[in-house]
Amino acid sequence: MALYVVLSAAGEVYAASYFQQADVFVALLVSCAAVCLTFNLLAGHDKGKPRVTNSALLVFVSLNFVTAISWIGLFIGLKYAEPAIVVAFMVALGPAATIWLNALIRRQGTPPGSDIVVSVLIAAIGSYMIWVSASGNGGMEWGSRSSFGLFLAIVAGLSLALTNILVKLLFDRGFSGRQVLAHRFYGAILLLLALVDQSSIMLELSRHWLAVAAIGLSTIIVPLLLIQEGLRRVEPFTVNLVLSTAPVITFLFQYFDSRIVPSPHTFVGNVLITAVAVGNVCLQYRRSA
Repeated sequence: MALYVVLSAAGEVYAASYFQQADVFVALLVSCAAVCLTFNLLAGHDKGKPRVTNSALLVFVSLNFVTAISWIGLFIGLKYAEPAIVVAFMVALGPAATIWLNALIRRQGTPPGSDIVVSVLIAAIGSYMIWVSASGNGGMEWGSRSSFGLFLAIVAGLSLALTNILVKLLFDRGFSGRQVLAHRFYGAILLLLALVDQSSIMLELSRHWLAVAAIGLSTIIVPLLLIQEGLRRVEPFTVNLVLSTAPVITFLFQYFDSRIVPSPHTFVGNVLITAVAVGNVCLQYRRSA
């Protein structure tokens, strides 16, 4: 799991730098197609084949939609906003929103008071990090598209929370992790084919195939394989605890990007987000123990 956090953090900082002069949609299209092919091949070895009911099909369609929103939001957010702040929103908003989505979609009742407090703290820290960026105190200069990048990072974080709920619903219906991953990227591929200039795909790949491959492997394919193995080998508590460190690790990798000036304000926000995320994981672990 530690390797997952380090690899994805390095990949996201590298992707943010690469996207300044390259086509985001081409890189993401190739990555999603590679993920889809990889996990379809892996899922072919699974023994169990659950029956696809109408309700499961509806969940898969919804999962494809939110997967497209979350990954496109993440990649465009990395292009226009500071990576450490984008990752902070992804890490913090996901678990906080999941609490409320569980209550709404899976009808688990009103969240405990401690979860409500965590949600409020995350909202407050998130507001602080928006101020850091907008006031020019972040690691990158605030530009005309920075607010758009932050907005998409927030949307991606919320979409990730909904993704987790939908994946859990499919697990409840007997689908394996490989089967879910094999069939969750069709919507993203179709949307990206509509967004991208298809005549530029081969040109982009011929010029930057190594960078596109590095981004796809480090941000999507290998991290998904690693987190799947992590979930299989260690307790969920450990997984969530390690994932909570992602904002701080991403901040440290920003030292290798000459575009970004290390900002103490961003660092404070990342540490606060990590502290709240770790505290939330510990609370949930105690509650389930």
